Amino acid sequence: MIVRNLTGQSTEYTSNVYHVMGEYLQLRDITTLVDVGRDQTVLGELRTIRTGIGKKPVDQIFLTHSHFDHAQLLKEILERYPVPVYAHPESRIPGIIPIRDNQKLRIGDRDCEAIWAGVHSEDSICYFVHDEGILFCGDVPMRIYTNDGIYSHDFLPAFEKICSYEVKTIYPGHGDPIEGNVRHLLEESFKNLKESTFV
Repeated sequence: MIVRNLTGQSTEYTSNVYHVMGEYLQLRDITTLVDVGRDQTVLGELRTIRTGIGKKPVDQIFLTHSHFDHAQLLKEILERYPVPVYAHPESRIPGIIPIRDNQKLRIGDRDCEAIWAGVHSEDSICYFVHDEGILFCGDVPMRIYTNDGIYSHDFLPAFEKICSYEVKTIYPGHGDPIEGNVRHLLEESFKNLKESTFV
């Protein structure tokens, strides 16, 4: 897959906005935005993307959650590209297509799995692409440095599931991708998480 962060040079406060395409730009690929952010420059970035003959720059949108920094630009994007929007059933965004936990979805030229995270917000979802080892985690914490945090009970099994997968690259909602020593990072985070407080 080809993953590009459309807000990598943004000067606004916004989430990362990941544009995901298939490697060979085939017609059957489903070009996807993971989150839409709040920076108007995303609209210009979408106009410049070359997606192949007969393809739109966006076929669908996945939301990791509905906080303003991840979803504020949705109306403007849908006015230009009226595509389906997938999100957690508890999303505050009207008109979404609800996603089940463990549901399989197509992204670019690959399949991915939706994982309800149970942390950060009631509608947080991670998306894991098994064939590529890619995890889009939104604002779900992957770096857990201490064991004094307070989390919902649902987060522990969700994090344990993520740790059981061959995660190679983590694309977070803010900041740079995590590509080095991912296995060690997840194992240390899970160790701290297990010793944390759950409510």
